[in-house]
Amino acid sequence: MMKKKILPVFVSAVMVMTTVLVNGGTAEAATDKFTDTGGHWGEAIINEAAGLGIVGGYPEGYFLPDNLMKREEFYKLISNVLTTVPDTANTVISFKDVDPIEWYVPTIKTAVEAGITSGYQDGTFGIGQMISRQEAAKVVASVIPASDLDTTKTAQSAKDAAEIGDWALPYVNLMFQKGYMQGDTEGNFRPTMALTRAEAATLLLNVKKKESVIAGPGKSTTATTTSPAVAIGDAGCQKVHSVSEGAFTFGTGTRNDPYQINTEAQLNHVREHATDGSCFILTSDIKIKSDFATVVPSKTTSETNWSEGNFVPIGTKDKPFDGIFDGDGHTISGFTISGVYGPKSDTAEYVGLFGNVDASGSVEDLTLESSSIKGGVYVGGIVGYNSGEVINCVLGSSSDVSGSTNVGGIVGYTTKTLKSNVNKGKVTGSGSNVGGIVGSASLEGDAVKGCANKGNVSGKARTGGIIGYLATSSMTVNIDGCSNTGEVSSLGDYAGGIVGYADGDAYSLYIKSCYNTGTLSGEGSNGGIAGYAKGSKTKIYDCYNTGQITGKASGGIAGSNEGSIERCYNKGKVVADSEAGGIVGYQNTGEGRLSKCYNDGAITANTNVGGLAGLSKDKIYSSYNIGKVKGSSFAGGLVGLNYASIQMSYNAGEVNCSNSGGALVGGNRAGLMNCFWLKNTSDKDIGTEYVSSSRKIVMQVSEEELSGQVKVKLDNGYQLITGYLNEKAGEQVWEFLYQAVQAASDSSTTVISDGGGVVKPIELASTDSTGNTIHPSDLNSVYLYPSLINVERK
Repeated sequence: MMKKKILPVFVSAVMVMTTVLVNGGTAEAATDKFTDTGGHWGEAIINEAAGLGIVGGYPEGYFLPDNLMKREEFYKLISNVLTTVPDTANTVISFKDVDPIEWYVPTIKTAVEAGITSGYQDGTFGIGQMISRQEAAKVVASVIPASDLDTTKTAQSAKDAAEIGDWALPYVNLMFQKGYMQGDTEGNFRPTMALTRAEAATLLLNVKKKESVIAGPGKSTTATTTSPAVAIGDAGCQKVHSVSEGAFTFGTGTRNDPYQINTEAQLNHVREHATDGSCFILTSDIKIKSDFATVVPSKTTSETNWSEGNFVPIGTKDKPFDGIFDGDGHTISGFTISGVYGPKSDTAEYVGLFGNVDASGSVEDLTLESSSIKGGVYVGGIVGYNSGEVINCVLGSSSDVSGSTNVGGIVGYTTKTLKSNVNKGKVTGSGSNVGGIVGSASLEGDAVKGCANKGNVSGKARTGGIIGYLATSSMTVNIDGCSNTGEVSSLGDYAGGIVGYADGDAYSLYIKSCYNTGTLSGEGSNGGIAGYAKGSKTKIYDCYNTGQITGKASGGIAGSNEGSIERCYNKGKVVADSEAGGIVGYQNTGEGRLSKCYNDGAITANTNVGGLAGLSKDKIYSSYNIGKVKGSSFAGGLVGLNYASIQMSYNAGEVNCSNSGGALVGGNRAGLMNCFWLKNTSDKDIGTEYVSSSRKIVMQVSEEELSGQVKVKLDNGYQLITGYLNEKAGEQVWEFLYQAVQAASDSSTTVISDGGGVVKPIELASTDSTGNTIHPSDLNSVYLYPSLINVERK
């Protein structure tokens, strides 16, 4: 990964040897008129060129040697070295972008009359555009004879010869053979890089000193070329976007000296280096105002038509971006990307600022704002299809991403870890696998780490605040430290605050230290963390939900669960048609379990509604509910309809049910052991018992008994319920019964309780019911229920 912030090397310093003096001679300064060239590599050359009238400076005495050369400026220098100047008395120019009162008009008339240029096909000259090195080579080649050549030299010797345009290659080759231009110290010609003022002075001084005849071929309108760059009589040029329009000002594209981008044209120019491993860095915020997607291909081809938008994705399915793009904390705004292809106008694939990023590529520290990205499959705000690294990127709140399948606010589909990314925009998918951060992922290790979604996300199925669909294919996969605060909705199955569909059937899939506070809704199974936790190897732990969950089947943590859920809690409202649970809506048979979890949210459904699980076919232990549970049938403080063992758990929440309601279980077909329910939560512990139902140490308790102030008589004497619930005894019980605000010293005989009062340590089992001597003032007259876990302290 390219790390900032390395001071970039000025391009002219690297390109010292790109233009050389004839016969190896040294230029002698003819004048010392410029105040900013002292110590510059081109100082003597610039002064000599100025003395010969080739170049000039600015009124303040500056030459600005490292500034880029514009087209009109370079043509002015060309006119300064012509040995034959055409008569322009009757020359008429009508370029759309030429102001008739500007200084450059005589220069352009000379260039037209000399036959050096006739403008672009769209009727413009290209005023204000920078001239690239290969363009400059072609202009110079048009005014000198092809004689006195060193045929042992060739442009093909440059390492980056493949980047030289076919239209420019003969002219660049002529410059090499004349000895006027050559590669840099690294052996690269850098054809699309803009020419600096110092380099222009060097090039034209060489021409002036060597050539006896410098003249254009005369006015012509017949020459044609497919190049959008300047050419002899270039009326036949098809201008899409000039290569000089985005030529980089500074940088050489290496890790230590990345290409610097500070204009929209330079951003668009990145695509010219998409597959050469170059490095780039934004040096300022950029707003897209121009249209960079004007070409409309024939519908008979498979080429994508991007003309509905103003920008074309960088990197394609066949030619992914393999460079390093560092946003340096800057923002790109104002672009729209939308494409179709083929005779039926199918929606484009691989859509995003970067359509496809290679395994060696990366995008980091970038924000996209006020932008719209539309496509079909593999659609993301930053990257459509990602095999590289995407780190610390943001999709802003005024942006939106839409597609069909594998759609994400940051990335559509990824095979590489996504870290510290944030989505604030609107994400919409008409199909499945839709996520606030990424639509779908297939990889090993950390899939998504430290990411956050704050925008609204909607899809048809498998929709998640962070990721729509995640499956383990060959190795363990993690979702770690992620959060969702946005609204998530699904028209079909599986909406999750973190992940819509988590498939741990083959290998372990861990969802850890995540939370959801956003509202979830949908027509299927929805969960605050996961819509569907599939497979026995899926594990969710140290997570929580406080958002409202609504659906046909809903759970505070998981809508449907086949794996393990541990140390999680819910404080959000859960509503469903059936199968509603504070932790899971529907818990299927698997090798997992629900343990050390609690619910403090209101749970409501027509049938199968429970404080922990709506319907459970797998083990539950060391968990509790203190939230209200309401249903028409099969409602329980712990489980609505139960088919599996429940141990060491309790309910202290009110249960309201007209048919088969119970303080612990609504309908029970399995064994309950060491389970307790608080008096007045319901009329009975189990609503309906079936043949397979059994119980051992299942009893109603008072608030005093539940809080440990009074011991309960069990088979082996008087015991604290807390000890039974946690399989702990003595001092260990304190971490479950009270959260101390002040730790006791080793010699202390007291413990500081939550209420601030001092209480005696818990004693082991005794022969009477005396519990902890706690005065009500110690607890501010509030009983503390024995929390089985404390997620916030983990």
